Amino acid sequence: MIEFHRVSKKYGETAALADFSLTVPTSKITVLMGLSGSGKTTIIRMVNKMVSPTSGSVSIDGLDVAGLDAVTLRRSIGYVMQEVGLLPHKTVFENVTLIARIAGQPADVARDNAAEMLTMVGLDESFFTRFPQQLSGGQQQRVGVARALAIKPNILLMDEPFGAVDPIVREELQVELCRIQRDLQLTIMFVTHDRHEAITIADQLVVLSNGGHIEQSGSPTELVAKPANAFVRKILGA
Repeated sequence: MIEFHRVSKKYGETAALADFSLTVPTSKITVLMGLSGSGKTTIIRMVNKMVSPTSGSVSIDGLDVAGLDAVTLRRSIGYVMQEVGLLPHKTVFENVTLIARIAGQPADVARDNAAEMLTMVGLDESFFTRFPQQLSGGQQQRVGVARALAIKPNILLMDEPFGAVDPIVREELQVELCRIQRDLQLTIMFVTHDRHEAITIADQLVVLSNGGHIEQSGSPTELVAKPANAFVRKILGA
């Protein structure tokens, strides 16, 4: 379980987050949705200490993130962004294996995990020797997910991961993500601007306004059926 307790974050005089509190349940997909400037990316980057709060605390299973080693923490949490960032001079298999090795896995374990996760995201052995430039956008995103999963994380952070692919591929990736989450029982925090994506994949949907203010949270069914206010209604197109 991930807990944010009265978290604030300032960049100079600008408040990205103000008194933000949220419980992220274990083995569920929590989706953060809101307009630009609502603090979504700041929130998920606090989980792996890429951003530190100005005040308040973030904890994982009762342990305050502030007291954990940042490098060790990041090597235990998967992170997927819209910009996949694959190394162009390395094959698909090498890209995934490298991250597992950096996380401290022995070479044979890293290779086994890379092969397992690439297969899990729908890329068979014919893709292993290809280079990133030989892949479609959707295939590159699959490699990005496999790379994040190869470290065997319990937590997966995803920041607009499917935003750059076409709608049909995006729907395929959403289905794959939900299947993987069920199979591996991952705790996922997922940022999106897409209302259809949010409603499709979320177990817990959190609608944010400026400063990380939670306008409403709950299941997608609850929010669509009974939006708390006009802002939520507009965001969800309800």
